[in-house]
Amino acid sequence: MKRFLLVFTAMAFLLANTTVMAETKSEKELRTTEKIEFTDISNHWAKDVIVKMSDKGLIKGFGNGKFLPDENMRRSEFAAVLHKILDIELNYIKAPDINEFFDDVKKDEWFASQLYDLASLNIIDDREKFRPDDKITREEMVNYLINGYNYKSGMTIYEFDESTDFSDDEDIDIRYKNAVKKATKLGFIRGREKNVFAPKGKATRAEALVVLEKLLDNLEKIKNELKEDKQKQVVVETDYEKSDKSFKMKLKITNNTNKNITINHTSGQKFDFKLLDENKEILYTWSMDKMFIAALTDTIIEAGKSIEFSDELDMENFGDIVNKAKYLQAFIVGTSEDFKIDDRGYEKEIKEEPVEKEKQVVVETDYEKNEKVFRMKLKITNNTDKSITIQTSGQKYDFKLLDEKKNVLYIWSADKIFIMMLMDMVIEAGESVEFIEELDMESFGDIVNKAKYLQGFIAGTSEDFKIDDRGYEKEIKKGSAEKEKQVFVETDYEKGDKSFKMKLKITNNTDKNITIQTSGQKYDFKLLDGNKKVLYTWSADRAFIEILMNTVIEAGKSVEFTEELDMASFKDIVNKAKYLQGFITGTSEDFKINKDGYEKEIK
Repeated sequence: MKRFLLVFTAMAFLLANTTVMAETKSEKELRTTEKIEFTDISNHWAKDVIVKMSDKGLIKGFGNGKFLPDENMRRSEFAAVLHKILDIELNYIKAPDINEFFDDVKKDEWFASQLYDLASLNIIDDREKFRPDDKITREEMVNYLINGYNYKSGMTIYEFDESTDFSDDEDIDIRYKNAVKKATKLGFIRGREKNVFAPKGKATRAEALVVLEKLLDNLEKIKNELKEDKQKQVVVETDYEKSDKSFKMKLKITNNTNKNITINHTSGQKFDFKLLDENKEILYTWSMDKMFIAALTDTIIEAGKSIEFSDELDMENFGDIVNKAKYLQAFIVGTSEDFKIDDRGYEKEIKEEPVEKEKQVVVETDYEKNEKVFRMKLKITNNTDKSITIQTSGQKYDFKLLDEKKNVLYIWSADKIFIMMLMDMVIEAGESVEFIEELDMESFGDIVNKAKYLQGFIAGTSEDFKIDDRGYEKEIKKGSAEKEKQVFVETDYEKGDKSFKMKLKITNNTDKNITIQTSGQKYDFKLLDGNKKVLYTWSADRAFIEILMNTVIEAGKSVEFTEELDMASFKDIVNKAKYLQGFITGTSEDFKINKDGYEKEIK
């Protein structure tokens, strides 16, 4: 019997307002109560769904009263409707740029902001190419649908058998099989005639609306159930209020049950607060400098009532700590037989107060890269209504190139001399200043091609705005043309009832042969658990001949190494494994081999 496990994580997510970024126009403003009548759906099988979605303001037609239900839906159209269904409202500190994710979508496209939200949440999990005008396939549609469901509901179904029950299961891309299986179990999809899923088939506008309507209904049902459940619970919430003068920490306990609850304390301390940085390191503990009476006490909260504990930190003394803090944790110091107290605390993320970009000083690092030069740029824009001054020495700025592990590869100022003289750099209101340095690719190509991040630095101080001494970072993207000329190493797997196949594929996309020098062992595999601890090493019980040999991969060709574990013997290990790592056990002068291996998450 095929098994599945339903895991609920943070289901109250549906009840919270998610604020990560400010949109140029609210999604709710885009909705309309205007009723649209379509003239081409009167006898259509999906008429009721189309009318329902139209009445909710979630879809529009093509004008002239047409909906065109049997036309294939574009990927851009599906993304826009999915965004509305999920009711996503995100707040960004800086203006979103869709080209961070896709190079075939323009910033001013009508769907760009919705697509950015979906990509940033990994609901749309493609990268580089989105193909907005392509017709969406059924398997792509289901993949995005389930990603959206997982995000919005906080529920994930883990499947231990990746095969589906459809007769054309072998035609479904391995990346989408779990999503198809989940969507089937949730009742979002069903096959066409003769139990055929037709994964590569194009989804019509009507078909897409039907599955989206089922997603909407399912999320609404979960939301209502959570509301009903929450009304019967003891709810513990951490919150804060932040101003220029104080930071107020709050712990609220609400008794939604129909009887009184009691919290037993072993001392006069009933609660505690902690402030943590972005790495979850403790910056401040409220109780650290306080004394409490050594006496048993009780806190009684009547049915339907709440109690709130709070304390304030003045920003004059604690401003540095509060501004570094990323999380506030509140603790109930006691025990109760009436409800479960989480001794890990109740956490609240401290959001940066949104500041209008139009009134900020904005510092941006950017670059331009071509075959001849790599141009590094640092731009400071004064969007305030007054001049700003930066105090510097002869050095006003700096640049660093970092690899993917954030190791420094190059520092622009390292081989330069600057005059030791204090000077002021004034940027007028509404003006910008930009610093640019170029590296010629003939001399610095190896460094630039290894670099994953460019950091720009303001080498000075200012009383008019906060300068980030950690620098201003920009990820260096690899262009599609450049990517096509690389050597690619990919780890993958196939998992079935009888075996677990581990695969390591090396593809030579360059225009010349590449050589890998190895011993008798050419590759290796490791299985790791969720904490990255090694569960299994393929080579551990094997012997290899001690002889040097070359593996040559011709231009445009691939080589793949595979090994199978039979599930009868290795089932426990495979089912515990969260990651598969593939290794090339050799060296090459033609491309960089990652000694840490090539990792694949096991879904």
